[in-house]
Amino acid sequence: MKTRMPLLRAIYMIKTFFKAKILYLIILLSYRFNKTKVIGESNIENLDSFILVSWHGKVLGLMEHMKHKGYFALVSQSRDGDLITRIAKSFGYKFFRGSSKKGGKEAIKNISDFFEENIDAKIIITPDGPTGPEHKVKPGALILSQNSGKPIIPLIVDVKNSWKFKNWHTFYLSKPFSKMRVVYGEPLYFNKNESIEIGTQKIEDALKKVDRVASSHE
Repeated sequence: MKTRMPLLRAIYMIKTFFKAKILYLIILLSYRFNKTKVIGESNIENLDSFILVSWHGKVLGLMEHMKHKGYFALVSQSRDGDLITRIAKSFGYKFFRGSSKKGGKEAIKNISDFFEENIDAKIIITPDGPTGPEHKVKPGALILSQNSGKPIIPLIVDVKNSWKFKNWHTFYLSKPFSKMRVVYGEPLYFNKNESIEIGTQKIEDALKKVDRVASSHE
């Protein structure tokens, strides 16, 4: 058994490597040729450091659009998280690993420390991931904002024509040459006395508002 486990791990890593390369190319080709309209980018122009939040189901558009801009991302410690990190590394992202179910508290502490040491740090969090419920904000991003004093920026990338995959949520993959909207919401600031219920609801409402604008494609 002891000799078998490293072999199984090696096979898993090889499969993950090749799957990530294929998916990277699919994402690249799906989003690269879209006609993109950006709204609200002025909301981050004067901010050196912030927490970017978006829905888990629309993360692929965000991943491609925000590539190679120095962003870190919070990704779960699951096998799906392993795959996502390998794909996103090709787009220039770096990572903290953890979620509401495993390693989340340690990850939030590590990110808080990172913010203290780096005045221009920017982190991406999908607050309804990695297992849902869909569009229901968990408290990680709020707690990080309260601890660090950094604002939360809601961001949605939506494509007019996409393939939709169903599991615990709807996961979107753009069809090539689609219209795409990138919408930044206004910064949200939280003090340490704000309750989890009120704070997460503010984030949820802001994301839904931005999502409506992004998905209108007027």
